[in-house]
Amino acid sequence: MARPRAFEPEEAVRQALLVFWRKGYEATSLSDIETATGVARMSLYNVFGDKDGLFQAALERYIDASRRLYEKHLRDGGLAELETLIAAHTKPQRLGDAANWGCLMLNTITAADGVNAKAHAAIEAFRRYAIGEIEATLRRAGERGEIDPSLPVRDIAEFILTTLWGIKAASRHAGTTTAAAPTARVLSSILQGLRRRQPLSRNSG
Repeated sequence: MARPRAFEPEEAVRQALLVFWRKGYEATSLSDIETATGVARMSLYNVFGDKDGLFQAALERYIDASRRLYEKHLRDGGLAELETLIAAHTKPQRLGDAANWGCLMLNTITAADGVNAKAHAAIEAFRRYAIGEIEATLRRAGERGEIDPSLPVRDIAEFILTTLWGIKAASRHAGTTTAAAPTARVLSSILQGLRRRQPLSRNSG
């Protein structure tokens, strides 16, 4: 009969995620992880293999949460919903202190020591997903007459995601989401500038 694990892996991943997010992969020591999770490193190794394995699990948890944020704000929505996604990037209430730590994905790919291939692939997959979701939202806005449907929505989607990641970088650099507020306001103003003054009706020719 197998012995039950002395800890809950999902909770260990959650606690490790917070440490990686706050300190970064390279600066996070095994002692940091043991302290945060309350689990001895050998027990963690038995489940996750090594520090890379635990980080990958934490990164995937973070990416899943990021996907849910996009699904919440962009599913079947238009410009108004896209604006709520932008606002969510500067609201500390949702994440508490973690709102000031930037984006784990961005922090990882911009780290001095780079990122391993598996983590890079996961982050790139999310980047493509996010751009696709923003592009689809802009296309719906065009179909509804909110914006000119001939606009280069793919390029605009890439610009929006890059700016959202820049918002997160500003928050991490300054240690507060208030540093990102000006960029978020300008991005929202750009979206407003795309909006037609008189949306076309579905019956208009």
